[in-house]
Amino acid sequence: MSLSPRAGRRRVSAVLAAAASLALVGAGGLFVADAARAAFIDVPPTGAPGRLVLSSDPYPAEFLDLSPGDPAFWQIRARLEDASRATLALELRKSGPLAEAPRGLMMQVDVCDSPWAGVPEQPTCASGSRAVTLATPAEDYTSSSPSFELRPLTPSAPQYLLVTLSVEDSAAAQGDTALMGLRGRMGIGLTAMSIDDVAVRPPGRLPATGFDPMALIGVGALAAGLLGLGASLRIARNGGRR
Repeated sequence: MSLSPRAGRRRVSAVLAAAASLALVGAGGLFVADAARAAFIDVPPTGAPGRLVLSSDPYPAEFLDLSPGDPAFWQIRARLEDASRATLALELRKSGPLAEAPRGLMMQVDVCDSPWAGVPEQPTCASGSRAVTLATPAEDYTSSSPSFELRPLTPSAPQYLLVTLSVEDSAAAQGDTALMGLRGRMGIGLTAMSIDDVAVRPPGRLPATGFDPMALIGVGALAAGLLGLGASLRIARNGGRR
């Protein structure tokens, strides 16, 4: 669901600008992470400073041994600063041969109210996870995607996203040599609309477009950020699965 501008509210945007890379190998995959505790690192903001702060584990994100049956996991924390409450929405981007291949990249996003445990062996959410979306090769998210609304943010209640990156887990995929060496790009964008009593003027000057400037704060930041959040994906050439 898309967010519409409202009086007394403003949007601010932040995107995950991590240089995440993936490689798919025919042999077994390897993804190193702290299964007990995520090592979140704050991501430099690309939208309005403050308000929405994103953290990533890993950062920069590198997934170099993805293979059929061995997904990789990208953890993202979204927290709110200097505001009492804000809505939160998510968008995806993916492009390139790897994203378009019939047995290629799948991006599953789930969210938890508490930090994820058991990553990467068996991710679990103690408070109960909520499915956000599953993007398959059939979805064209090259330049846009639906906007998926998450629960509102407060300073004391961050949201913990788990992005599962995988390819088709089948004997056909394991033997599909056409997948080897494919490349692509992917990314995550998050937009927050703070819920305040007083509207805040946008920083600097904006061109006269005929749109509500309150909306342009978020839309402009999101568009600029999404152009720079692309992550490299690569399927490495490798002969058979261990």
